[in-house]
Amino acid sequence: MTAASDNEQYVELELTPELHSIFMEIKDLFSVYISSYVHVLNKFIGILRKISTLRFERSTLIKYVKKLRFYNDRLSNFEFSDPANAECSVPVESVVREISAFYLKVLETIDILNYYLTRSLQSEIVSKTLNFNLTLPDDTISRIEESYNCFIKFVQWMMESISINDELLQIEIIQFSLKCAIEDNVDLEETDNIFLTEVTPVEDIEEYETLALQWSEVLSGSISALTNQFDQSVVVWIENSEKKANK
Repeated sequence: MTAASDNEQYVELELTPELHSIFMEIKDLFSVYISSYVHVLNKFIGILRKISTLRFERSTLIKYVKKLRFYNDRLSNFEFSDPANAECSVPVESVVREISAFYLKVLETIDILNYYLTRSLQSEIVSKTLNFNLTLPDDTISRIEESYNCFIKFVQWMMESISINDELLQIEIIQFSLKCAIEDNVDLEETDNIFLTEVTPVEDIEEYETLALQWSEVLSGSISALTNQFDQSVVVWIENSEKKANK
């Protein structure tokens, strides 16, 4: 396996029907994660239609929705190599390299969207409308960050647990966290920062399958919590929008 350090033991893993199934489940979870953003943004875009001072912000959100829909379409059309139908064995490494590169592209876009949605847009809403009821609650912002961190950590695990450490697959927020930790002399063995927690390479395909399944459960729970927060925010936006319209 390329790009592994000299002290890492490389074990060739072959895709199994069980792991193929888990990968499909996780792919569907990424699709749901993307869809949750599309849903909440569409609701907010509809509300912003009534506020002329936020027409630029509305146009920006529409651009994000189009981008996320494109990603979701590509993801829906993607099929993993099925080991049951393959003429020869399918290396897990090649599958992970292909899909993780796409996952990272999606997450990089969501990272920028999260910054805009939870910071810049919030400031613009308050300064242009003085309506705090259209801003995101702190609980929702925290859940957005926690869900994003969870998906990022999963992709890091997906790659590094089989010793994929390519330069072009490095994750910005993890590299930045490591850089800051080194500069601040943080004890990496004692920190509770998940981005500083080392990923241990798996020993065999059974361990990879077990951990991947556990990650699937974690991601599913994270999405449920995020969707719930988004739904609560939409209810508040709609209620306050209707109250203002009835005045």
